[in-house]
Amino acid sequence: MAHNQYTCTERIRWVASSIHNGDLFKERATKAATQLGPEAIDILATLFHSEHTPPKELADQFPGLGSWIAARQCAIFEMFYHFGEAALPVLRKVAFGKYDWTQGNALEVLCRMAADGVDREAIIADMRRAFPRLRFEAQLYMLRPLLGQAAQNVALAEVLRRFEDIPEYREVVAELQGNA
Repeated sequence: MAHNQYTCTERIRWVASSIHNGDLFKERATKAATQLGPEAIDILATLFHSEHTPPKELADQFPGLGSWIAARQCAIFEMFYHFGEAALPVLRKVAFGKYDWTQGNALEVLCRMAADGVDREAIIADMRRAFPRLRFEAQLYMLRPLLGQAAQNVALAEVLRRFEDIPEYREVVAELQGNA
């Protein structure tokens, strides 16, 4: 498939439009990643902050301020997850770089990849080093989806257990569980 901004934007829209249906969202992200191939990673990484408002045909599904761009970002990162190891450089750059809305997405995907065995020990070591310095918002955005997924995913639960001795991690978990 030809890789250009238009093609990538169309795939992002297609995946993002299904975000309210978890199974369909994952299915579409898998399919889009396969169609685009890892050669599209660099283009996708330039599209995190584009298209703030949804196309007219999707406006009713995404009425809230920021809801469309958040869905698009989730779609891009879900595709990165399906690219696997090829996406690690961009994921690490976003996860451990300057704070941005997308940082939590990148951290979440890295944890999921570590649970799948992709560069597991290096990702865990990087996360352990970085976690105390991350902004609280990034920690929340990372852990909110992961804690729910870990209840069904033993490997992911094991990755998260590796952070339990970090005070900042425990603080975020307590906040998310309403025990703060």
